[in-house]
Amino acid sequence: MSVESSHDPRDRLVREKYFSLRPKPLERWLWSQGVPASAERVFWLHWQEGLQRGDWCSEVPLRRVAHECCLDLSTVTRAYQLLARIGCIRRTDPGRDPANPFSQATAVTEVRVPRELLVELDRHPNRRAGTAGKHGLSAPITTIEPVASVAAPEAPKSRDPLGGLRGRDRRRALNELLQAMSPAEQSRYHEALRMHQGHMSFDAESKLSAEDRGRVLQILSVLAAAPARVAPQCPAGAAPAAREPRKLSVFELARVGREIQAATSSAAVPELLRQVVWSIEEGSLRRFTPVHAIHIALKKIREGAWTRPNRMPPNWARAMGASSALETCRHA
Repeated sequence: MSVESSHDPRDRLVREKYFSLRPKPLERWLWSQGVPASAERVFWLHWQEGLQRGDWCSEVPLRRVAHECCLDLSTVTRAYQLLARIGCIRRTDPGRDPANPFSQATAVTEVRVPRELLVELDRHPNRRAGTAGKHGLSAPITTIEPVASVAAPEAPKSRDPLGGLRGRDRRRALNELLQAMSPAEQSRYHEALRMHQGHMSFDAESKLSAEDRGRVLQILSVLAAAPARVAPQCPAGAAPAAREPRKLSVFELARVGREIQAATSSAAVPELLRQVVWSIEEGSLRRFTPVHAIHIALKKIREGAWTRPNRMPPNWARAMGASSALETCRHA
């Protein structure tokens, strides 16, 4: 009997129903930390919501989290405190709703990868491309969240031999390889780097061992495969290319709104927020990084030196994050 005609409920669950995908290294790290099952439910709920939105941020009311995870409100609150303490989430309160002072906007939750897991992420095995499930249903299945494309397995030459090292240790290991080279080998190595070539020749009596020579060739292969970041050059007389649009994330918008509300009256918050967002995304503060631009704008607002940005369209507006249900203060 084929899978399509099978009436086994397990086959139907796999073939027709939604299911979640959890990165194995992150899941095992949560197990190793002894995170309670209730906190895991809360974390994976926000993980899925952030993955659907594409910016790893979500605005889910406290009552909905409790309902979706089958928990009570106090348990969800304790789960937030634990997850924030171990570095799995970051939450910010966007402040009260200017249109309704008795209501508070839903906090923005950003899921994060703990630092302890980041340093050993390269040690975990990668998935292989083209692997079908038990029922051969990997292609037809539609999951509730967009699944990241599986990278094709890299050839041995394209793997960075210094991938597990960072910063000073990586530079030290590379310098040791360069110091063991002869002047002619060093010249050929730098020429290969300049020309983005994945191969170089060694001296007949090279001081590098066969293993070290393999490392050098792997480094050259990785650097040659990396796309070169060259700024596009405009021909003489041609108009410069349009700048890439900048959009503040939901997390940054929530922080700006909260800080503006703390520094000014509630009635002025919507207009000030609109001006600050335009200045950072399209105005004079665009030349700074988002974090630096936010600090500049908030400093001017606190000092009373903020003025309406020059050349700002009078009717300019954009959606300040996805619409989310408001949550009353007594339930927060």
